[in-house]
Amino acid sequence: NNISAMKTQVAKFNVGGRKYEVARSLLDSYPETMLARSASKVWQDKPEEEIYIERDGERFAHCLDYLRDKQCKLPLTVSKDAVLDDLKYYGVEVIDEN
Repeated sequence: NNISAMKTQVAKFNVGGRKYEVARSLLDSYPETMLARSASKVWQDKPEEEIYIERDGERFAHCLDYLRDKQCKLPLTVSKDAVLDDLKYYGVEVIDEN
């Protein structure tokens, strides 16, 4: 079924109550991260179901920006150290902490 194949091209995350759909191709670029492992077939029986993560949902958006672009611009209201801690929690190796 082509429609169900299209739906599984994204992983659904619920991070601290905020919902995200993340391209599986992005996760596949970081296979060693907790995010990729939690969305893998080994850990997720039903790919259409949400994966709940007990972290700050707003900062997760900045973590995704970092995965996409290897950098992210933070507003003054978001702590760089907190985002770096989140990236570490997700298993993302930070290339440049500046």
